[in-house]
Amino acid sequence: MNNADLLRYLINAVQKEGHKKYAEFLSPLGITPNQSEVLQVLSKKEPLSLKELGNLLICESKSPSRLVQRLVENGFIYKSKSIDDNRKSVLHLTSQGRELIPIIKEKEKLFNDYNLSSLPSTIDIEDFIAVLKYQIQGTESEQKIEKRRKIDSSLN
Repeated sequence: MNNADLLRYLINAVQKEGHKKYAEFLSPLGITPNQSEVLQVLSKKEPLSLKELGNLLICESKSPSRLVQRLVENGFIYKSKSIDDNRKSVLHLTSQGRELIPIIKEKEKLFNDYNLSSLPSTIDIEDFIAVLKYQIQGTESEQKIEKRRKIDSSLN
């Protein structure tokens, strides 16, 4: 196996194992990492149409309709007609969804601490982030991350 193949496999494996580990942290809440992301995005910027939400999700490259439908069925999100355009539906958090946000943030912090503590002390986190950012330069994922960073910075 050459280094390019190894790098590709390692990136895929890290993403897969990280997703699985984060799912363990969230399992007591009865939600998945992808559902957690939807709830957190809505908590920062609601109401959103399905398309607007999809443009902000890192976890989903296509329409998040099935993901949202499950959250509606579980009582965490509800749909309503847009005030601006009666033909368009928008998504909101329910009170049950809103109550989950601080708990999700707590679980996310624990997961982030776990991730950082699992890195060797010889790794410079800023350099590591720079390498990963370079890998997604010019992609839809980079654009989504930038949109999310803007939302986060506007809240602070």
